[in-house]
Amino acid sequence: MAIQSNNKSAKTTKAPAPAPAAKPVPAAVKASPAKEPAKAKAPYEPTQEEIQTRAFQIYLGEGCKEGNDLEYWLRAEKELRR
Repeated sequence: MAIQSNNKSAKTTKAPAPAPAAKPVPAAVKASPAKEPAKAKAPYEPTQEEIQTRAFQIYLGEGCKEGNDLEYWLRAEKELRR
């Protein structure tokens, strides 16, 4: 009968090779936001209530002169749209 040796230490195993290092990404590429087309900002549109309130303030400031309703309204709209 032959005796077989179970000596595993006799075998050498090769360690796996380390993964290649990732190349660094330039900071300009990392931080660049997605470019979107420039949108025109819509002008502010005041509500009728805001215009009415401002027109009344103008009316009071002018000494409660009657007959200038349209003038006060248009002036209030112009002021609020700035």
